[in-house]
Amino acid sequence: MLLRLKVFSLGLPRRTESLLAALLLGFLCIGGFINGVSSADKYEEGILFKYYNSTRDVVHAFSFATNKSYEYDVSCNPSEKFAIVVFGWKVGCDKYFVQDLIGNLTKHRGGCVICMDYDVFAQVPSYLRLRGQKTQIQNILKRKLQFLEAEGFNPDNGYLYGFSFGANMVLEAAKEFGVKKIKQIDVCEVVGMAMDATFAVAPNWRKAAKNVQCIHTSKQYGTRFLSSCHQDWILGDCGEQQDAAPLSAFGSHGVCTLFYNSAFEHDFLAIEKPSNCTADQEAEDWPEGFKMGYMETRKTGIRGQLFARTYGKFPFNEPAEEPAVTETANALRFDPVDFSDYGDIANDFVTND
Repeated sequence: MLLRLKVFSLGLPRRTESLLAALLLGFLCIGGFINGVSSADKYEEGILFKYYNSTRDVVHAFSFATNKSYEYDVSCNPSEKFAIVVFGWKVGCDKYFVQDLIGNLTKHRGGCVICMDYDVFAQVPSYLRLRGQKTQIQNILKRKLQFLEAEGFNPDNGYLYGFSFGANMVLEAAKEFGVKKIKQIDVCEVVGMAMDATFAVAPNWRKAAKNVQCIHTSKQYGTRFLSSCHQDWILGDCGEQQDAAPLSAFGSHGVCTLFYNSAFEHDFLAIEKPSNCTADQEAEDWPEGFKMGYMETRKTGIRGQLFARTYGKFPFNEPAEEPAVTETANALRFDPVDFSDYGDIANDFVTND
């Protein structure tokens, strides 16, 4: 009716008015449709899955907008293993510790090594803005798992790694993909802020894969659920703080991924629970020399919370009398991160037990 009155005000004939009204209405509908599609498709366009070769060069970048399959080669094909790594807020695939992990997986695992690059969303200044898009981003990861399976990849050859915000997405996307379909998931510091409160009871992340290893290093930013995985590693000072915390702008939360990378070549051995720590589901038995990380192959049947010591100097698994003067140690620095938008959120998720 408003459109009809507008046309009459121009003094146009009724037939011309009707035609013009129909055209305008059509343009409005098409415009609304395009805007709706753009909103829905921005995740398909903006999220890339980058495939790396043995020298850590990107050889293919997949998005659901193009839906173009990788031309598989002898080292990356459906008969081989596959790995997807997913990091958190303000952490892209080009970060040195992400590249270290990609290199470690290429060397020690082989097969396809893929980094989920959602930088266009992860680099937003507000953590809460990223948190509000979790479901949509997580859905793209689930669809990628479905895509790989359709390509012929066996989920039983699959490995996922997640850190912080990415850890939560990995666990939830894998559960949606299928209960215990994925072979192995390792996650570092599942984020607790604005996440823990979404669970009415402790989440059962054991459903995400045949084996789920969770590594806990901080009380402030990490989840308060410390017994939801097959193995829950409580590192450093009761999983609350680390001597290496100054190496990360995320503090004890951020150094978890450094520990995990170091564990490819250095042993973080399980120890008896320190007397000053508490545990609600402590592992009762483990083989001699049992260690945290990807390289431990005896995880089957080991259930509960495990403890391991960490230290402030690389390689972090043993005390160092003198500072390590190595290029690796000097490079262990995160870029500064602004936490001002958290407000009081961090305090809401600090546990008191």
